[in-house]
Amino acid sequence: MTIRPTITRGVVLGLTALLLGGCIIHTRDFKAKFHRSEDLTAPVTNLTALHVSTNVGKIHLDAADVTEVRIVAEIEVKAPTEEKAQQLAEDTRIVVEQSSGTLTIEVDKPPDLGRNQLSVDFTITAPPALALTCKANVGEIRVAGFTQAVKARTDVGDVACTGLRGEIDLHTNVGSLRAAYAEDAPAALRATMKSNVGDVEFAGPTDLSVHLAAAANVGSIHTDRPLTVRGSLKQSLQASLGKAEGQVELYTNVGSIKIR
Repeated sequence: MTIRPTITRGVVLGLTALLLGGCIIHTRDFKAKFHRSEDLTAPVTNLTALHVSTNVGKIHLDAADVTEVRIVAEIEVKAPTEEKAQQLAEDTRIVVEQSSGTLTIEVDKPPDLGRNQLSVDFTITAPPALALTCKANVGEIRVAGFTQAVKARTDVGDVACTGLRGEIDLHTNVGSLRAAYAEDAPAALRATMKSNVGDVEFAGPTDLSVHLAAAANVGSIHTDRPLTVRGSLKQSLQASLGKAEGQVELYTNVGSIKIR
């Protein structure tokens, strides 16, 4: 499902878009900015997964018992003049497509728009039983309350996931990673969290049953858990919790790791 001036691909599903408004802001270096918002919705029938991507901007996803996916996109463009900023912002499209049970949300920018001129922040509310894939080049990712697998990647930005119950795969080049599982999450869970520069924090359910591998090249490891440890708590460790049925891998090149 795609919203464009003309529909070019995909099966069209019910989708509504509302332009909420725009305003012009001047920065101190006299370059102009134009901001506009879009509200969109998409049906959840036969939906099992949600993929969201933005080059520069935030991705916030909240789980709720809703009958449609609700999307708010905040679009901001910088340009040398007010007129050019407004034109580029209005020519930027939020593309929403559904195929084989997956809803994909991405940004279609004008060809003459430079990489760092555009930022798009997404705030999305969706049913909790969706598997998530989130990608941002520069910007934070926040996920709350989803029960299925979560994959999140950003080059520069923090990633924070709460209320987790499924498998996670979280990566950032520069930024912190935080994952907190719900108390009723499965004991034998699978989690991978890797940051090049930034802290990593993992909080599992009380009855955790995993093999744990953690390493901080320049930093330290702290834990509140009673562990059967092979290795040193200073920079790397191999440990077992419970029956070690699942797998948790935590890594940072520069930063600290906390296990709760």
